[in-house]
Amino acid sequence: MPPEPRSVPETFAFACGDCGHTWEATFQVMFFTDPLDASGLTTQEYVDEAGKAIRSPLADAVCPTCGSRRVRVLETGQAERARRAKHEPRTRHKHRLHLPHRSPEQSD
Repeated sequence: MPPEPRSVPETFAFACGDCGHTWEATFQVMFFTDPLDASGLTTQEYVDEAGKAIRSPLADAVCPTCGSRRVRVLETGQAERARRAKHEPRTRHKHRLHLPHRSPEQSD
């Protein structure tokens, strides 16, 4: 009987290139070692939050809002920061003309 695979939770953040939706999802990364393979190489499989085995979420992400496949992977936590920034009021600041400083040696 093969040994039980190890599993590690991994969270990814995503952003849709079409509708701008951002989200995070946690997957279980399952590591399998074939006991009959003398090289000892391991393979990995991702399991989504519903328990379904999927290909790498980095390669096959689909936007849950619009169904687009134009999805970028972000640093974890970046999706929440982008979502907050979209809903926070923008602060206005005054623009000022910046001119180069003249030294006392320069004359008009």
